[in-house]
Formats: sequence, structure tokens, C-alpha cells
Amino acid sequence: MKIPKTMVTQHPDSATKYTPIQDEAEEGLESLTSIEDGGLGSDEYMVDYEGKMTPYHQVSQVVMGIIQNTDLVPGEDVYITPRIPSASEETVFRQLMTLMSIMEANHQASQYQDNLPVFEVIHPMTKDANELLDVKKRFRFVSKLSKEEFNIPEDFNFYLIPLIEEVPELMSIGKILDEYIQGCERELDEQPERLRVMLGRSDPALSYGNLPAVFSAKIAISECNKLSDKLDLDVAPIYGAGALPFRGHIMPDNIESVMEEFAGAKTITIQSGIRYDIGYEETRKLIKKLQKDLSKQDPLRYDEQEMEEIKNYIGVFTKHYLRTFYQIIETVKSISDLMPSQRDRLARKGPVGYARDVPMPSDIAKLVSDQELQKELTEMQLNKLPELPRAISFTASLYTIGLPPEFIGTGRGLEEVGRRFGDDAIDKILNKYYPSIENDLKFAGRFVNLNFAQDFLPDRSVRMVDQDIKTLMDYIDFEIGPMNDQDEVYMDIMETLKPVLKEVYMDKPGLMSQETEEQLFKKGLERMGKIRGSLG
Repeated sequence: MKIPKTMVTQHPDSATKYTPIQDEAEEGLESLTSIEDGGLGSDEYMVDYEGKMTPYHQVSQVVMGIIQNTDLVPGEDVYITPRIPSASEETVFRQLMTLMSIMEANHQASQYQDNLPVFEVIHPMTKDANELLDVKKRFRFVSKLSKEEFNIPEDFNFYLIPLIEEVPELMSIGKILDEYIQGCERELDEQPERLRVMLGRSDPALSYGNLPAVFSAKIAISECNKLSDKLDLDVAPIYGAGALPFRGHIMPDNIESVMEEFAGAKTITIQSGIRYDIGYEETRKLIKKLQKDLSKQDPLRYDEQEMEEIKNYIGVFTKHYLRTFYQIIETVKSISDLMPSQRDRLARKGPVGYARDVPMPSDIAKLVSDQELQKELTEMQLNKLPELPRAISFTASLYTIGLPPEFIGTGRGLEEVGRRFGDDAIDKILNKYYPSIENDLKFAGRFVNLNFAQDFLPDRSVRMVDQDIKTLMDYIDFEIGPMNDQDEVYMDIMETLKPVLKEVYMDKPGLMSQETEEQLFKKGLERMGKIRGSLG
């Protein structure tokens, strides 16, 4: 079985297009159809149920759309891969229903092809091996029911793709995957023949900062390669990232840097912002480039000393990011509620909704070797925060008010790394462990407007980020502020939105009607997102 190189997803990160659930089956067909036949030419499409109002029959709709409208064979030429709900974060019932939706798709397709079109699912928010084993057991229950009702073979190979999406778990990925494989052998008498693992890029950045997200993803890729050698099994990482640097910088003009920075990733996600804000033609070129060149680089592989270094760096940057994050999160959450919802998502609260967990610096403390750093991180642990926004709306909010989150804690962290570990450590970060940092900061620097941010965020937090930027400029060649005519337009729109944002956010009565304000705000957000290439 092949490993797909590009996975089109249903992330709600497009600024310019709202995609209702009724259009997603057609979106899946378009994504998987070849470029020659007018599609995007991707070889995988993710049907997303995590925190989302996706109808259970959508998997069948996409599968049957491929069978009836193309010459492609689902499960061989192209893959349809559902992301199921987490039983612990949502409900066991929703998880079971999505597993049944796979059986429905396989049953319908059995009238047209011999192979099963859907045999892999993504399990989100994976924290330990037991969660994965529970899903495998539930699938066995569903398989028995499907055998009785639809005569679908019980013993077909069903593969889980763990989605690891927090920094401590990414740093411990080798242990999680090893325990999962051992558990499959011990509890299920089954040995996985195929193991793909998805590395979240957005939530780690939201909770711990940009550099910890980058470093933990690279640690995870290295650990996957080591596990492949140990088990004689191809452990294939999926780099799950968005368009803006804080969420991974998957953009057509940056893809060479991504392939080099995360060498060893076997699949790259193509999210909505790329397709709808940057455009179809550029997306087709990006997909063709990844189909041709992904996996040509030697995969990342760190030795024990390098791993120890990177983990300590993660601790330092986490500390400085959280010092600012704790000050701004309540305000940013309020602004994020004003960002458009571009997919039909479940409510953040309620019996079928869920909220993100608080950051866990105390868990990172257990993984770093520097004892003073361990103590500082442990002391930063909070038991409660306002419910965290999704990473997309968090990123969008900070870009909208002129404070791209890529900078938060980065300059102060780099300065402390130099004090604590020496100037050689700074050189390693900039040239060995994160060489594309210059590309990322050059992009984000175009949208900095700290004078604007000061009207919404605590003064101390803005001063911290100002210090970050000034420190970074001593080490990295980038500028802040508009770099072209479009960027100037961006800043003009930002200033135009200021009174509306104040009225809405601060609940101050304005001169315009509420409907006019909302339309103006929405149009402004769309235009700003289009210029930067993604909502968030």
C-alpha cells in the first residue's frame, strides 16, 4: 500500500470561503480528481468529524463520488481518511457512529470494487497508547455488527493514525507508539503492518509557542525514523500544518524550506487557506511539487546529545511564550469569538462540544535535563485558564490586531539560550535546528503593528513582544511593517477596522448599525486574510 504524499483537509482556515457541510463531498471529489480532469490531483482527502457537524454518510458520498465520476480506485489510487472524534473529548457514541460510517462506505463500494476503499482513520488528541487500543477494540465490536448486517469481512486490516498534537506528547512520541504496538500484540494478538502518525503543528504553537512547536515536530520525525529501524516497520509521519508560519508555513513559495526543515515527513496537509485564499492554480503546482519531491531528502535523525539540547531549548522558549500568553489569552479569546467560522463546527461548550486543555509546562519540565529550568517550568503550571480558542482563530486574532504570534517569546528565548547554554547554542538554533526561521519571520514581520496591538492588549505584554522583535533583529535579517503595496492596503484595512473592533469588542455604542458594522468587519477580515494567504 502506498503512502499518500498530500492530504487535503477540511480545516476552517480560509478567510474568503465558507464551506457548508453540503458542499464537502463535492470538495472531496474535486480534491482527489486528477489535474488533467480539472481537480487538484491530491492522493488523500480527510473527512473530518473532530468537533465538527459532518454528516455520518459523508464518507460514503466521497467514496461513491470517486467511483462513479472518475477512473480512480478508492483505497488504491486515492485515499479517503476520516478523522474520528476523541471518545474522551467528545463522546464514545460519536466515535462509534463515525466507525459505522466507514462500514457504510465499504458496504456501498463493495458493489463496484473488490478492495475496501476506507481502512484508515485518524485519532485526534492522542495522549497515550490506551486511547488507541480502546478504539481498536470498539472497531472490533463494529466489525462484528457489520459482518452480521452487511457481510463485510471482520478480519480486514484496520489501521489507526494517531494524531499527536501537544508538545509534551510529541517529545514522547517514541514511547507512545512503542506502547501502542506492544499493546496491539499483547491485548489484540495483532501486529500493525502499517503505521502512519500525524504530527499536529497548530495546537502545539497555540499552547507553547512557535519554536517549541517546530522543535517538537522535528523530534517526533526523528523518533519515528528510529522506531522504523527498531521495528522493521515504516513509521510514516504526516506533517499536519497550515499556511501561516505559526501554523506551519505550508505555502507554495515556502515549500522547499518545509521539505528541508521537516525532512522525513511522508505526507503534507493541504488546508483550506491554501486552496481558497492563495488559489487553485498555485495549489495544483504545490501538490505536483510535493508528489515529485517529497521524501527525497535524508530524514531527520538526532542523537541523544542533540535530543537533550533541543528539549532544553523547548523549555526555554516555552517559558517566555507562556509569560506573555497568560497575560493576553483572555483578551485574545474574546477577539477570537469575532472571527468567522468557515466550517460547520460543534459548539465549544455543551454535551457534544469540547474545549482545549490548558498548557502543561510541568510536563515539559519532566523532559528537560536542566534542573533550574525544570523548577521554573513547574512553577509556571496553571490549573485553569479561560477556555482556549482554536489555533486558527487565535492566530487570526493576533494577526488582525498587528501582533503575529510567531514573535511571542522568541527573542527573549533566544537571548536566554545564549546566556544559559552559550553563543554556540544560538548558532545551532539558527543554522542547524531551525534554519527556516528567517523565512518565517520575514513573512510575519510584514504584518506587525504594535501601536495597533497596544489598544487591545496589556501594555506589559506588548512591551515583551517589542523586546522579542528588537532582540531577533540582532541575529536575523528581517524587517517589520509593509513590504509592498498589498501590505500597505492591509495596514489601511486594519486601521479602518479599529473603531468597529473597539465597538464590538469593548461593547461601545457606535454610529453605524450593527448590521453595517458586522458586514464591514467581515469584509475587512476577508481582505486581510486574502492578503496574508489564510484566515489564521
